Amino acid sequence: IRLKQALEAEILSTFHYFGIEGIEVEGYGKVEGFNELEHERRVDHIIEQITKYGADQPRIRGLMFCSRIEEAKALSVSLNARGVCCLALTGSDSEDAREEAIKRLESDELDSLDYLLVVDIFNEGVDIPRVNQIIMLRPTQSAIIFVQQLGRGLRKTDGKEYLTVIDFIGNYNNNFLVPIALYGDSSYNKDTIRKLMTSGSDLIPGQSTINFDRITRERIYAAI
Repeated sequence: IRLKQALEAEILSTFHYFGIEGIEVEGYGKVEGFNELEHERRVDHIIEQITKYGADQPRIRGLMFCSRIEEAKALSVSLNARGVCCLALTGSDSEDAREEAIKRLESDELDSLDYLLVVDIFNEGVDIPRVNQIIMLRPTQSAIIFVQQLGRGLRKTDGKEYLTVIDFIGNYNNNFLVPIALYGDSSYNKDTIRKLMTSGSDLIPGQSTINFDRITRERIYAAI
């Protein structure tokens, strides 16, 4: 079942998607710059945006999808130093470690987590109903994987009003895969993708919304 069909059947949580400009690091290439964490300006930008867009509740329970292990670990250190309680998880972590991390993310106890930063895991086969914010920090290489990652926050549960999705879109060549994934287009026709971009939230069932900032929209049109 495609995302649009699942939303029409009301079996998924409402979501609000925000495609926003990513910070690139000076002195690096486009993709490499998108992934570098040494530049404190990027960390500031991430914190600013996750605070700005927030979630359906004051308490955020989020997943950040990162590109590389080094990125996830470095970002975890930076965020914890700034009072954002998080933990980096990768494929090298045991199942027990992952389960314990999920419990802390969903917990209301003092040792609870605000975010899990994950690399190449949690795309599918994991159930964390209370997740109310998804952060995309990796370039979209596949529409299927994008929807799988989005789906980690679309589980309905009591008290959950909607999911916030913040996608830090860099200046990379596969930007056009984002509207394809969100609108469920399989034609890969340039004119069709352009029309989807201009439709905004009109073609998304229910109360879900899709929003791109000006720079991100321009980058996607250029990629198309």
